Amino acid sequence: MSLAIRLDEWLCQQFDLELPVARSYLLQGFVSVNGNKVHHAGFPIRPDRDSIEFRRPPDFRNRGTAKIAPALDTVAGQGKTLEGAVCLDIGASHGGFSQALLEHGVAQIFAIDVAYGIYDFELRNRPEVTVLERHNIRNIQSSWFGSSLKSADSIFIVCDVSFLSLRNVLENLVAFFRTELKREFQGLFLLKHQFEASHQTESGVIKDSEIRASIESEFQSFLESLGLETLGRIPSGLSGRKGNLETFFWLRYAGPLESTASSPS
Repeated sequence: MSLAIRLDEWLCQQFDLELPVARSYLLQGFVSVNGNKVHHAGFPIRPDRDSIEFRRPPDFRNRGTAKIAPALDTVAGQGKTLEGAVCLDIGASHGGFSQALLEHGVAQIFAIDVAYGIYDFELRNRPEVTVLERHNIRNIQSSWFGSSLKSADSIFIVCDVSFLSLRNVLENLVAFFRTELKREFQGLFLLKHQFEASHQTESGVIKDSEIRASIESEFQSFLESLGLETLGRIPSGLSGRKGNLETFFWLRYAGPLESTASSPS
């Protein structure tokens, strides 16, 4: 179970808001927790347990799209075909990454998030999108996806999580693909250095480039231990609201697969 955090801090991280803006939305009644409007900035929540609804402006997804668009362009420019792929959007939030994937012509997106009610209304009505709210990626199972992943010609994953180490996500994801799905995948995973080494931050920000480099080096060793190949490191198109520089790791998992033969990816 995750530790309780302040509602205003969660809003800032989840939606890249300045703290005064998040508190303003709370005062205006845009945020509900478990069906009740909450106006108190310090209200404690557990994102994996509570149902948090945020009624927001229609252009909220644009910032997420701007974050990942350059990385997706890089991937496509180096020959990885995204058109027709089946995708997982982990930590989908309001749908910025989903929007960018759709612009590249993907066939299907499973938008996964522990939160409820924050995914963009227009996107959730797209026929290519299946929204899996109140779903924790650490509990991933094949029943979430029907036959879509097993029959997919190509699987591509995007991931942006907050208040959780990316290592936890990847450990569960690789175990699922190795033992249950028995498939390969590629994906873009956003490394947020401040969540990998929170004790080295200054008010939630890592300013020292040497610390960032050390975190990435340790993370790379971890990836290799899981059998993940790093195809590239691509800076996020936007920094975090507090100024944190974030990096997409373009990863490929090709085994070992616990099967006599693997399907193409």
